[in-house]
Amino acid sequence: MGLQPRIHPSDIPVRLIRRLVDDCPNNAAIKAEGGFPGIQPVIECHRHFGDEVVISMPIEGELIPLSQIMPIRFSATSDHEYYGPMIPRAFRLLREGRYDDAADLYWQLHPARKTKTGLAPALHGGAFLNRQAWKFQGWLQGCNGGPLRQPTQPIHEAQMTALRRGLIEAGLEPSMDPFREFFVGRNPA
Repeated sequence: MGLQPRIHPSDIPVRLIRRLVDDCPNNAAIKAEGGFPGIQPVIECHRHFGDEVVISMPIEGELIPLSQIMPIRFSATSDHEYYGPMIPRAFRLLREGRYDDAADLYWQLHPARKTKTGLAPALHGGAFLNRQAWKFQGWLQGCNGGPLRQPTQPIHEAQMTALRRGLIEAGLEPSMDPFREFFVGRNPA
């Protein structure tokens, strides 16, 4: 959110979140990703507010490990569709207390996670999320693809190739359709 240098290193300090939870009774969840990179904000939110609202951790690489030691029942908004059915599967395993199986899934996804993380500076460049890249990640798993409203950041063929290769290395089966099909979409208007 870019609030770190102006307000607090965590983006939004606990005392302000406390006011929001108290003064806005319709709050149902906290998306605890402030202060990234790091897990301190989600741990603070769980410790201070976990009995009052749902705590969401949208970062997949931290979601699976943290869910083994604290309850995380929801994760959004993020680009989890890149992993196809794996994040819902991880949630099911974690809910069932099958932590070793969830850890196996975490390590299975590691090649794709490393690829995605390695591409992040080039894909997102600065303080923006490349929604085109997120949409492409979903397209690799069978989602629609297609044009986004402008303006949008580009995604280049080398990045698309790397994202596909990361899924293959993780043992998943991404779409092998030509990349040009992504820009048209599976269900064009």
